Amino acid sequence: MKTPYLILRIQDEEELREEVRKKQDEFLDLYSLYKATHSSWVKEEVRLKAYELHLLDPGFSFQM
Repeated sequence: MKTPYLILRIQDEEELREEVRKKQDEFLDLYSLYKATHSSWVKEEVRLKAYELHLLDPGFSFQM
């Protein structure tokens, strides 16, 4: 499996907060889908989104 990477250009704190909120929404949508389907590919997407969120917010952690 290739390791994904995330490239963002964030100008200020407000943009960072906005990007974190966006990633949180994406994460929660995917997690809800995983809970409903238990699909293995959705589970991997959840893990990937959790990793991206952790990169933006080091205080965020998630375990499946």
